[in-house]
Amino acid sequence: MHYCIFRTDRIGDLVLTLPMAEAIKRSDPAARVTFCVQEYTRPLLSLDPNIDNIIAIGGRDLDGSVRRFASLLREKQIDVAVFAYPRPRLALAAALARIPIRIGTGYRWYSPLFTRRRAEHRRSGDKHEMEYNLRLLEETGIAVPADLHPALHIDADHRAIAKDMLGRAGIDAGTPFVVLHPGSGGSARDWPAERFAEFAQGLLAVHPTLQLLVTGTATELPLMETVAGGDERIHLLREQLPLDILAAVLAEARLFVSNSTGPLHIAAACGVPVLGFYPFGTAVNARRWGPRAERSAVLSPTPDPACTPCQRGDCPEHDDMRRIPVAEALAAVRGLLARSS
Repeated sequence: MHYCIFRTDRIGDLVLTLPMAEAIKRSDPAARVTFCVQEYTRPLLSLDPNIDNIIAIGGRDLDGSVRRFASLLREKQIDVAVFAYPRPRLALAAALARIPIRIGTGYRWYSPLFTRRRAEHRRSGDKHEMEYNLRLLEETGIAVPADLHPALHIDADHRAIAKDMLGRAGIDAGTPFVVLHPGSGGSARDWPAERFAEFAQGLLAVHPTLQLLVTGTATELPLMETVAGGDERIHLLREQLPLDILAAVLAEARLFVSNSTGPLHIAAACGVPVLGFYPFGTAVNARRWGPRAERSAVLSPTPDPACTPCQRGDCPEHDDMRRIPVAEALAAVRGLLARSS
């Protein structure tokens, strides 16, 4: 059987979809697994040995000929198309390609293009995103193992490149370091960069032998500089790396600390302990988007039990990320560092 999993949105979404490939391979080791993703996320898939082929497109949906793409899908002889992130033009292409089994949500206007429809509203946030993804496979009769989690495998070549990158960023070889990632690309409300700066100084006061590395996109450089505050012990990773190289860099870290963002899921999938800052709002909270890792911690603002919007999971007043104390973050890190030593 040849499965194609469609996940053409962002980094974290894709990482939380990767266990689908392992579930398929455990069920049928002879199965082939193809992922259809955005071009910029393609390098990450090279780190998952359960993925056999990659189809990359320029955006979240097709911007070219649907019939041409359908012809490409037909050539690949796909038996099962699974839309973990459904898009109308991609769904139409799969239908035109006559892929026999096409699995997707039952609640979109284009859902009739799917041959098997899952009646779940993800926006309700009742389950974790990874669980929503894996449950799609139940439509094929695959029994999903309970022990799955995202896993990326860094080979020796990637590790060598990562160590070179770290040296260029000022991280001494063999010295433990912690990564701070203050941005989120707009995916959620953020713990402010000023709090990260306080946190960095508090962490260095308790662990003076640690080095700190601040990461982010080119547009997040001002946030990164705010966190560093000119402290020579805090280094900036200014280079914009392909995602496979970024994963290799993060895999070398002792700990990763960030807002709700894709690199947090990359670090967790590399086996790095992670601390994430999450709003408690229904659409963006850790219940839906938290890290899936053995060593992780999540901090969120505390809802007010007397506040009706808080109980609905939609309260801008109390779901204020500044309400997460620096001291609470430092306490969480102490626990994670103790467990990883």
